[in-house]
Amino acid sequence: MKRPIIDDLWSHMLRVLCLCTLASTLQAAPLDADEEVMFIPGIARATDAGAIEFDVHAWLHEKEPLLVAHRVLARYLDLDLEKLSPLERARFSRRAALFRTESEEDNVIELVIEGVKGRVALPPTARNGRSDARLTVDASVARGPEEVVRFHAYTALTDPRRFKGEARLVPAQGLSVISDIDDTIKHTNVRDQREMLLNTFVRRFTPVEGMASHYRALAASPDTRFHYLSASPIQLYPPLADFLVGGGFPPGSVHLRESTTWRTLIPSEGESRIHKLAVIERLLADFPQRRFLLVGDSGESDPEIYGEVARAHAGQIHGIVIRNVTQESREAARYAKAFEGVDEGLWHVIHEKDAWPVR
Repeated sequence: MKRPIIDDLWSHMLRVLCLCTLASTLQAAPLDADEEVMFIPGIARATDAGAIEFDVHAWLHEKEPLLVAHRVLARYLDLDLEKLSPLERARFSRRAALFRTESEEDNVIELVIEGVKGRVALPPTARNGRSDARLTVDASVARGPEEVVRFHAYTALTDPRRFKGEARLVPAQGLSVISDIDDTIKHTNVRDQREMLLNTFVRRFTPVEGMASHYRALAASPDTRFHYLSASPIQLYPPLADFLVGGGFPPGSVHLRESTTWRTLIPSEGESRIHKLAVIERLLADFPQRRFLLVGDSGESDPEIYGEVARAHAGQIHGIVIRNVTQESREAARYAKAFEGVDEGLWHVIHEKDAWPVR
């Protein structure tokens, strides 16, 4: 059911008032030379009032170059650096860099939004260095065929660095593909912790054969959007972003697990489930008229999570595709339980070279 237009207008005015108050009362300074901001790609949507509402997900931190931290992390991951090749050690160092950081609390990041005059202050960063906001701008800001809101963190004129972010406009109607990453589109072997750590920190990321071409075929429809969902910690966003681009996957929003400390690098099954369900529920609530295709694998709890979502939101689910990495047939008792009450024509179990079952 649509909210009354007066509620939308009031909500819009309240957001603008909050932003104006923030901008006028907080004296944000440019980033210090040792501070960095990482933005995770978000979503944008048109409002009933004719504006664009978009999400900003920022993490403010300082890198810690101490070698001891590097070795402590390797020990925690049970990786013997001396047994790695020089290339593997260099790869580990790059991917582990954001786990050797200090999150910056109670700082204000100012955004420079393309097409908008002035700067906008985000809420002060929390203890974990995170600042998340849903902002509103004029509809003309999402220009160009890609319909993307682009922004960057405010830095000093003498600072050559640019910390960029974006939010991709998602139409009110169309198809949204919510895709797991590990063992769905990227070989990770999550079920074997040793192999998972090697594939995550040491080895080159390798795509699952055929998945990028399947996604590109879906992306041929102009109203199709992609949302990449993973229980991987946000520190792995840079190499994952490179993987998505290098693997030929369509651009989209990215939804990683909150974990700004290496001690919570490996999530419990319960943490992974909570994270994935929360992201899916938020997307379904934000876009009640869109159809959703849920893509995952059988290595963890994707079938159970997607079955739960399908039962609760049957009218919004266009299909479910599960990549079979556990060698369980569609007739397995696990799937019967996971998809109990779900239309049998809605969910599919595929092997690596199977034809894509959903259009």
